Amino acid sequence: MLSIRLAQRAAEGRPIRVGIIGTGKFGAGLVAQISQMQGMTVSAIADINLDHAIHAYSSSGVPAEALVTAERAAAIDDAIRADRPAITQDGLLVAQSELVDVVVEATGVPDVGARMAYEAITHNKHVVMVNVEADVTVGPILRRLADAAGVVYTLVDGDQPGCTMNMVDWARALGFEVVAAGRGTIMYADDRQGTPDTVPQRFGFSQEMIQRRTINLKMYNSFRDGTKAQVEMAALANAAGLVPDVRGMHEPSVNIEDIARVFSRREEGGILSRHGVVELANSVAEDGQTLLPNGLGMGVFVVIRTDHPFTQEDLRAYYLHPGGNGHNYLLYRPYHLVAVEAPISIAKAALYGEPTGSPLPTPTTEVITVAKRHLEEGETLDGGGGYTVNGLCERVDVARAQGLLPLGLAAGARLKCDVAQGEAITYDMVELVEDSFILKLRRLQDATIWPAGNARSA
Repeated sequence: MLSIRLAQRAAEGRPIRVGIIGTGKFGAGLVAQISQMQGMTVSAIADINLDHAIHAYSSSGVPAEALVTAERAAAIDDAIRADRPAITQDGLLVAQSELVDVVVEATGVPDVGARMAYEAITHNKHVVMVNVEADVTVGPILRRLADAAGVVYTLVDGDQPGCTMNMVDWARALGFEVVAAGRGTIMYADDRQGTPDTVPQRFGFSQEMIQRRTINLKMYNSFRDGTKAQVEMAALANAAGLVPDVRGMHEPSVNIEDIARVFSRREEGGILSRHGVVELANSVAEDGQTLLPNGLGMGVFVVIRTDHPFTQEDLRAYYLHPGGNGHNYLLYRPYHLVAVEAPISIAKAALYGEPTGSPLPTPTTEVITVAKRHLEEGETLDGGGGYTVNGLCERVDVARAQGLLPLGLAAGARLKCDVAQGEAITYDMVELVEDSFILKLRRLQDATIWPAGNARSA
């Protein structure tokens, strides 16, 4: 049991030493949760804004005068030996520290996340990848590198892909077929065109809260415009071997009690053409303006299937919502606890060498780049959550055949032609940022997985 193992580490004076890169709302929340635990400690924080790192520690009872500001990896190690927390502006120093056990990458910037995870793996650190934007772009090669190094590369518990993966694993271990797995959304009719400046009004954030919780408006806009949900479901798909049924998924308006019915095959009264898909359950009604009476909100779900009459009878007796002519049943959690549950992934990696979820060596799903508005030749794309593009989930075979640009490579790319609103952007339409680390790693990934090529790519 994790609690027993953590208590033992605490009693032995050997806590799991955690390094966190990026202390926005998630990173600071993770520091807060770990501060209440035994057997685990935040040994180092990296943030380009040192005030954020100081704030994350001070909010959890560590005064600024107790912190060591490090400019070398060895200085972080010295601070750990002296039982003092370290802060730095350079995340690479955390990844290179000899004494940090687990690195949590939480910057949300794909290029940064790819570099930090790669550096941590090559320095024999377990990596908890909160940065799903990087994961859906280069996760398979990072997982391959981690396997070769004998360390764990994992998605994070508490975030929707990790929470859902736990349910998928549970279902498969018991012999159930996974019909559909996914998360809830709250997508209003005008959300897809949302921009970062509209975030405070859309989510009801005061300026005081934005500053106190170090909220990244671009990241939160990716929640609003639907990109984040698409990215998260691609991460789940690549870990669980699932695919989207259609580009962008169906994302119907659906109450909890109808999820298993709606996410069944068409011949059984649902909307799916196949089993084994990722999906989104929208809690906004079809009018695009009002909330459903019993939507899933920000929860997660798995629709499972059994053909055994005894098991069907038992699942009905335990009040699971049915679908698929009585063969499909709904498992769900009406919440996900993000940073609160994240230490579970840290502990599983450090104590058991197991991931919460890790991308398969060959991906099934890509997040493609789609114009949010009419874009003109010469414009520079700003990536997910910005002003120029959205991300949509697509099968990797389709994305490769059509030469579609992965969202994780879009930031900084310059358009070579006009692009209509809603049009998918291809590699041929852009000049990529050639010196970006994530592009180099993506090219390595493509060459490793598909050495024969046969598709337009980076």
